[in-house]
Amino acid sequence: MQIYQLFKQAMDKYGIQGKELAALAGISQNHLSQFRSGNKWISPEVFAALLEAMDELAPGSRLYFCQLLANQPLQADKKTNIVEIIEAADEEEVEAALLAIGRKWKRMMQNQPISGSHNPGLDSALAV
Repeated sequence: MQIYQLFKQAMDKYGIQGKELAALAGISQNHLSQFRSGNKWISPEVFAALLEAMDELAPGSRLYFCQLLANQPLQADKKTNIVEIIEAADEEEVEAALLAIGRKWKRMMQNQPISGSHNPGLDSALAV
């Protein structure tokens, strides 16, 4: 697999939107789209900015991409206690984690059929 395909795979797995990623990395959506489709390469500086922005939007996504790139097994066997991570996190890391949780929740709710237990008020409260 090519780097751009692995990058797209990581974005898709973590639900990262190109519009958000491009804005955070400081590039145009078209520039990102050209890279993701394999039509154009990007500079090492832009690539580093994309990886940084990716991880800011979805913590763990950069590590996932690097593991794909290295063809290493994904850390399914290494369980990390989420409570320990949260306790060790600083204010910015907690904020990033909460945003990631909100995005994940929103994606999960969009993929579920509407039932009697659905809470539309909760969806509108998630401004992510």
